[in-house]
Amino acid sequence: MEQWFGVGESGFELFGIGHLISLLVIVFIVLIMYFFRTRLKEISFIRIILLICLALSEVSYQCWALYNGIWTVKLYLPLQLCSLNILLCMVLLVTENKKLFAFVYLFGLTGSIQGLLTPELYQEPWHFRFIQYFFAHGLIVWTALYYAIIRSLRIAWRRFFKSFLWLNFFAACVYLINVLLNTNYMFLMSKPRNASIMDFLGPYPWYILGLELIAFFICLLVLIPVLDQPANPIHKDRSPIGV
Repeated sequence: MEQWFGVGESGFELFGIGHLISLLVIVFIVLIMYFFRTRLKEISFIRIILLICLALSEVSYQCWALYNGIWTVKLYLPLQLCSLNILLCMVLLVTENKKLFAFVYLFGLTGSIQGLLTPELYQEPWHFRFIQYFFAHGLIVWTALYYAIIRSLRIAWRRFFKSFLWLNFFAACVYLINVLLNTNYMFLMSKPRNASIMDFLGPYPWYILGLELIAFFICLLVLIPVLDQPANPIHKDRSPIGV
């Protein structure tokens, strides 16, 4: 138990068996949500389950860092995008705010998918941190898709662009915190050590602009299934003149 809850050893393998199994479990639950969406819509306590799991995931993560003596403001403040979205998911589940859904869906979903495919993780399967990492990111995906698939919430173009403005405002605030605390939240000061898409986007600070453009186009793609289409105007039947 002490070893399982300890700091862990460097044993993570990108797209290794443990990584692939974790991804398949997350996708499997998404498929269940889609194919049984009508039945699941009638189950009200799904929100409570998601909320409790999100809270337990975040609290256990912070407790793990404190227990192992590695907690520091440079790493464990909720200023990474996925950390922020864990908190926003909990607020969304309590308030069911449609404006907040747009942010969680666009940036929680896409950010978590990127984090799941290229994890900032070194612990081996099935260490506590390994399980917690994939569980936390999976919960963000499931919460976003719960409201998109089961609750059928939609996002208008206006909300789409406003969400991007809020993202950039948050990034600007995080940048100032990075400067003050000498941190690297949201990787605004340097690239992560593990392999990621940033490796193909050039040196600092140009990779940040590249990330912005990629995020915009990826969010456009995920917007398509939940785009709020305006209702078609009702046209009166006009008979030809003389008929």
